[in-house]
Amino acid sequence: MDLARLNSPKKNRFLVYFLALILLILPVFLQQAHAAGVTLAWDANTETSVAGYKVGYGTASGSYSSAVDVGNWTSINISGLETGRRYYFACKAYDTAGKESGYSGEVAYTPPATACTYTIAPASQTFGSSGGSGNVTVTTQAGCQWSASSGASWATVTAGASLSGPGTVSYSVASNTATASRSAAMTIAGNAFAVSQQGTATSSVTITSSAGRGGSISPSGSVTVGSGSSKTFTISPWWFYTVSDVKVNGVSVGAVKTYTFSNVTQHQTISATFKRKR
Repeated sequence: MDLARLNSPKKNRFLVYFLALILLILPVFLQQAHAAGVTLAWDANTETSVAGYKVGYGTASGSYSSAVDVGNWTSINISGLETGRRYYFACKAYDTAGKESGYSGEVAYTPPATACTYTIAPASQTFGSSGGSGNVTVTTQAGCQWSASSGASWATVTAGASLSGPGTVSYSVASNTATASRSAAMTIAGNAFAVSQQGTATSSVTITSSAGRGGSISPSGSVTVGSGSSKTFTISPWWFYTVSDVKVNGVSVGAVKTYTFSNVTQHQTISATFKRKR
């Protein structure tokens, strides 16, 4: 076997088809790190004594810590490479007697880091005033890290605050004792999860207002207001009249021209009387 010919760059060319590399990188995801593969191809030697090829590779130029006997093939897929790390490859031929040529020219390749993508389901949830709990499913590639958090004290993450790969987030929504509804957004794997909650159902009370001759009160009649709310009444005398007295639930509050009920929880009455100016 002519080793000089085997060493000849013309006869023992080791080529990497970059288009094929890009297309045939096979990402193999592990639990804690991403790994990738690469397909290498080269021109066959024309010597009839050539029995096969060996591919050496490693992370230092000219130093190949791993070697693969390819046999009489002119391409190989090497897997288990760490993404983002540069690797160096070279090939050599051996004959039927086991004699080996030197390594060919070296090529280098860095497997690109695999981008993690995240989706959640559902994207929102509505609760009644009594609150409750729920789950959100996170879909992503294995090994992709993510977290979940909430900026609202009444909507808290109870499980799955920090995970890797596909997973589930559990959360809890406290009861809403206010009459107004509320909303918040949790952040789950970089996605917004909207939580809305209804307020406590409100009961109503009635304020009955009336005015005697010589003026008016506004609003007048039976006025319905929400329990716990406030309401202001305006007393207006006619021309040549003044406010004589205003009574709330039968008790005088003076000759006022406005009166405000605050935090009304029971039925109320308000009445106004007027007198003619002298």
